[in-house]
Amino acid sequence: MKLYTLPKGAWIASHVLIILGLIFGTISLHAALPHSIAGFATAAIWCFVGGLCVVFSAAFRKLAAK
Repeated sequence: MKLYTLPKGAWIASHVLIILGLIFGTISLHAALPHSIAGFATAAIWCFVGGLCVVFSAAFRKLAAK
């Protein structure tokens, strides 16, 4: 199976959009929720997305090696 990888520019653009979405989501959480709850929710969301990045990068690295 041939795995398609994004060119470097497209990879950077997609990650910039993901990070901007996380930043705007963080801002809106802090505007809508009390500070202590918003801080916890923000940390949870950022850790979840970071974990997905680690898991998917390892999975795609194994898939690309085939």
